[in-house]
Amino acid sequence: MMKYESAGVRKYESGFFAALIVVLMAVFGAADGSAQTLPGSPLALAHGVAREGAARYRDPPVGAERYIVIALEEHRLYMMEEERVLWSTVVGTGTGTRLEGAGQKWEFSTPRGMFRVQRKEKNPRWYVPDWAYIERGTPIPAPGSEARWEEGMLGTTALFLGEGIALHGTDKPELLGQDVSHGCIRMTNEAARQLYHEVEVGTPVFIY
Repeated sequence: MMKYESAGVRKYESGFFAALIVVLMAVFGAADGSAQTLPGSPLALAHGVAREGAARYRDPPVGAERYIVIALEEHRLYMMEEERVLWSTVVGTGTGTRLEGAGQKWEFSTPRGMFRVQRKEKNPRWYVPDWAYIERGTPIPAPGSEARWEEGMLGTTALFLGEGIALHGTDKPELLGQDVSHGCIRMTNEAARQLYHEVEVGTPVFIY
């Protein structure tokens, strides 16, 4: 078992579970497997397109004995089993910045609410969205173009929640613990691999 930072987990526990209860009350009951977001939480479009053979969310959700909690203000992910913290790790989250271009608008916030893992992949590819080309100042390729595919941008493993949001690794771990992403939840590749092996498709993910 890999070891992750645990300092402060115990003293944080009461506030952690109080906030978790609020989230559960706000969004519990979402059983269709789609993202259930709280009001005022726009989604960043950071697409990850499934590879052949990727595990997908098709069957009824697994039991909620294990679930993931992401505390945005603390920039931490908690792997939970019932009310016990199995381990936690530092993460990077959405910046909340806005962008306009090509007749479109984006806000790069990590959405709050209840989600389920829709699919998980090893060595995921990233389908580069329009906003990335606007940020780079380069022409936007046609939809579906081979030029839109990039390797390595999502780390070594990824869990996709739908609506363009994923939990994935990064090649820049020094930026974790901050608002640095376009909406996805970043973590070290080591933590992302452990999460990949411990989490089933259909596992609940609570973001608050």
